[in-house]
Amino acid sequence: MQVFTDLVHTVGEHPWLSVPFLYALLFAMLLWTGRIRHPAAINMIAIGLILPCINLGMIAAGVMLSKEHITPAMSGLMPF
Repeated sequence: MQVFTDLVHTVGEHPWLSVPFLYALLFAMLLWTGRIRHPAAINMIAIGLILPCINLGMIAAGVMLSKEHITPAMSGLMPF
């Protein structure tokens, strides 16, 4: 439960981290409505858009959570 609390605190501290999660939520809501009938479009949205959004958000949050453990040389390469 502590990991989830740290993730929510990190996303709240850096608003740009919430963008991939919001896009994933919007795409998931689009699929949830059932308006898209074509299986290829559903697969493209699910695999091509939602999964990369979630991966990007989790990788960025993981980097932010482990920033104090990264060496200073590696931390200098980060854009934030």
